[in-house]
Amino acid sequence: MRFLDANIIAYAFYENEHTSRCQQVIARGGVINTVVLIESYNIIEHLTDTTYATRMIKMLLKSHLKIIPVDIDLVFETIKRSEKYRKLHFIDRLHFVTALLHNCEAIMSFDKDFNGLEIPRETE
Repeated sequence: MRFLDANIIAYAFYENEHTSRCQQVIARGGVINTVVLIESYNIIEHLTDTTYATRMIKMLLKSHLKIIPVDIDLVFETIKRSEKYRKLHFIDRLHFVTALLHNCEAIMSFDKDFNGLEIPRETE
């Protein structure tokens, strides 16, 4: 299973050079967390409109993606790893810890901040 970053989700829902590839990644399934949904919504809404963004996120909620809720335990686990993964901003660290705790084999992202971690970053 792979963790899908917000940029993978967002690129799938508006016209850009990565749209088709990101739609294929989502179709293969993966793990996201609720913050990815929020980030994706914000990006899609900014680049399209509220109605479209709402419809796309509702579609994701019905998809076969495994959606991990961000709760106090996940936040605590992320904070515990702050020193070790200090190169990551908190939200990226939260995504990485989600991937780590859910045994993801890769993080699908265009964000190079995920390079060099125990879980490899992929874009394909």
